[in-house]
Amino acid sequence: MLNIATSQTGETLVIALEGRIDAASAKHLEQQCLDLIEGGASRLVFDLGQVVYISSAGLRVFLVAAKRLPPEGSLKLCALNSTLRDVFEISGFSTLFQILPGVGDAL
Repeated sequence: MLNIATSQTGETLVIALEGRIDAASAKHLEQQCLDLIEGGASRLVFDLGQVVYISSAGLRVFLVAAKRLPPEGSLKLCALNSTLRDVFEISGFSTLFQILPGVGDAL
């Protein structure tokens, strides 16, 4: 189960995720992200502080979202716990995305 909450801070859309990003929830998250981008969101910050698990399908969501952003857009990740940080390091995704300690840092 994955809970998704969004809030606007200036021009940035903060997407707070809570739970597991697995094969089942990744499809829903990807569709939400693409809908937000198509709706005009171009600066995204993902707050992963309450995410307990991420699968390769979950990692793919961030890649798809980043590729759909306009050239001036940005996608940042923040508040990764040590387990998520390890997954991003091992997969090489930590070199693809800006990863910051907290939402305040990302804004």
